[in-house]
Amino acid sequence: MLDNATVERLISGYNSPVPRYTSYPTALEFVPLDDAALLDSYRKCEPDRPVSVYIHLPFCENLCLYCGCNVLLSRKIEVLDEYIPLLLAEIKAKTDMMEFKPRVSQLHFGGGTPNFLRLSDWNRLFAGLHQYFAFTPDAELSVELDPAVLSDGYLTHLKQLGFNRVSYGVQDVTPKVLEAVNRPQDVQRIRDIVAESRALGFSSVNLDLIYGLPHQTNESYKANLDFIAELKPERIALFSYAHVPWLKHHQRRMDEKALTEPSEKLKIYLSARQAFAALGYEQIGMDHFGLPGDTLTEAFKNKTLHRNFMGYTTQKTLDMLAFGTSAIGFVSGVYMQNHLKLSGYRSAIETGKNWFEKGFVMSAEDRLRHEVITQLMANFRVRFSDVEQQFGIRFADHFAAELERLKEFAADGHGILDEAGFTTSETGSFIIRHIAAVFDAYRKGSGQKAFSKAI
Repeated sequence: MLDNATVERLISGYNSPVPRYTSYPTALEFVPLDDAALLDSYRKCEPDRPVSVYIHLPFCENLCLYCGCNVLLSRKIEVLDEYIPLLLAEIKAKTDMMEFKPRVSQLHFGGGTPNFLRLSDWNRLFAGLHQYFAFTPDAELSVELDPAVLSDGYLTHLKQLGFNRVSYGVQDVTPKVLEAVNRPQDVQRIRDIVAESRALGFSSVNLDLIYGLPHQTNESYKANLDFIAELKPERIALFSYAHVPWLKHHQRRMDEKALTEPSEKLKIYLSARQAFAALGYEQIGMDHFGLPGDTLTEAFKNKTLHRNFMGYTTQKTLDMLAFGTSAIGFVSGVYMQNHLKLSGYRSAIETGKNWFEKGFVMSAEDRLRHEVITQLMANFRVRFSDVEQQFGIRFADHFAAELERLKEFAADGHGILDEAGFTTSETGSFIIRHIAAVFDAYRKGSGQKAFSKAI
């Protein structure tokens, strides 16, 4: 556990806005794209390489005030009668461009609230998915669910469709915090749902927690840690709350004075990290924890972990096909984001043109820097020889200025820099976003309010 002086030094030196690097270049660099980028990237996909598929289900009945996702509020279930056909039409149109039936090794549904869907909607979706895709025998099928609105029999149906991983948004179990962020939930119901998930044979259960919300303190957060100790999920996602009310206006409805102070916020993270370690969890990247034997845990131990818009993943450089409003895909070196508004999304599908809200075509330099940043964010290290062999460069020459910056981090005790590479220390893992930002060619101090603070 870090002493108070070290905590305060980290706060004073590094509690500034910096990207989370779920992509590089970040979404801040995305620009309008023409349809040729979509056609070119999809037609470059290789039939022998499996793909990853993300499907965005944006609807929520209730707006949680901390939310940073792209959601559409609705209590009218009839919106699905329009959305599901549009989703299937998009999947058909884009897979037709590939001129072969893609093989899927990862499928993930996020939101929004995926369990806003009716069971009949899932049946219709999966009929289409099996029509347009082939699934590998060991494919991971995962879904994010809100336990507060999970009806009886829902999990059984999803398991029958083939889902093998499930994630529940818990965020906090303290009534005062839940009230402050407008997220009503029954904690006992979560216990029952996790037990049901295991009884049904889901291979992995993940629980999401957030730290930095109103009224959270290092003392009060122990209730969440006790809850984890009781349920022992295979994975934990411990997210730092991103307070960006200039981007997400609903966050203004929270009492900003009640938000956790930076020093207390870091203490919560350190206490959680220590508690999880005592339970047998191993840290995975900057904000995930897994039990021994979990595929992400093993990937981190073997330094083969990777990172994309779905978070941490065991599979590298998969083309990620993304469907639904606001969904961001990555195909053959091109980032592409669908329209955020349902009207724009509908128009793109009905006309077969103007597919994008925005996107980005990567250059060779972008790919190189993406690899370095991903290695740091996912595995807390970069080996120079690996990068040199992959890209045909001499690391010391190509990144001479960046290495000078890494020397500063090493001198401050945040990592070890030698001829073989750079590996973070314990404190370096806490500020990994700042270390990764050394290699960000686009980060020049402007537009930084688009990012959350690092601590």
